[in-house]
Amino acid sequence: MALYYPAEGRNYMMDVAVHGRAQISSWYVLLFEGDYTPQEDDTAANIVARATEITAYVAGTRQALTVDAAVAGATDNADNLAEVTLNANKTVHGFAIVSAAAKGATTGVLLAIQKLATGRAYANGDVIKVPVSLALTNPA
Repeated sequence: MALYYPAEGRNYMMDVAVHGRAQISSWYVLLFEGDYTPQEDDTAANIVARATEITAYVAGTRQALTVDAAVAGATDNADNLAEVTLNANKTVHGFAIVSAAAKGATTGVLLAIQKLATGRAYANGDVIKVPVSLALTNPA
């Protein structure tokens, strides 16, 4: 499954790379429980409500995304998976990459979002390990 880059995420990347906009140095994983399909107009301001962010986990903030250096237009967090310990039963339908650390925050930038092929049910106390792979590719 590939990440979906909404306009807000693509505009951020273009503004940083081409226009010299200040780079955001920290990104966070937002899990969601809504059976939501990513949209072009998704933003950090609306994704929490649209996709129904999961905030029922032990950590006080969203988990940091720590990725390796880019190779061939791609990077991932395989060496440092984001981990979330739930404190309620939840079904995860996907995740998003956002710039705000606070649970439920509607500020900052939504870089990307991914809907899973099917939701996965987790129980209270389960640890969810979230693999993220960011890639920019040319059309075939």
